[in-house]
Amino acid sequence: MDKMKKALKVFGADFVDQMAAILRKSDKIASRELIESLKTRVYKTGFGTSYTLKVIAAEHLKYVESGRRKGATPPPVAPIKKWIKDKNIGLPEGAAYGVAKNIGKNGIKPLDVVNSAFKEVERGIEYRRLEEGAADWVDDLISQKLKGMNKNKNITFR
Repeated sequence: MDKMKKALKVFGADFVDQMAAILRKSDKIASRELIESLKTRVYKTGFGTSYTLKVIAAEHLKYVESGRRKGATPPPVAPIKKWIKDKNIGLPEGAAYGVAKNIGKNGIKPLDVVNSAFKEVERGIEYRRLEEGAADWVDDLISQKLKGMNKNKNITFR
């Protein structure tokens, strides 16, 4: 494995840890399924001249990330029943229908966990680089090669 791919795996682990911390802080951890599903995968792209780091996560990350607009069709009831049970809220199973209707009516505020985690990891790299001798080869390589996050929330390095 080349040096760049090793650095990206370290960066990916930091990125996943930061996303998990944001989810915990925002109390988005009913079943821990979302946090446990967080992974990154490194792809060589651009005819081998660049790399892409892609976030792999449970299906419902997109709803946590982007929220749900007001007035939308209510979400399926089965996952809400599971959420009520996992969260140990103490509501009867039938309350899931009311929760789904309320979500459809009022929506869900977006969390923007991927961008927030990306900014935190970038900030951590810069702080370590400013502290004399604290940065390591991973921080140096990542900061030199990082190009940014695209609209699909994949991170590109060249």
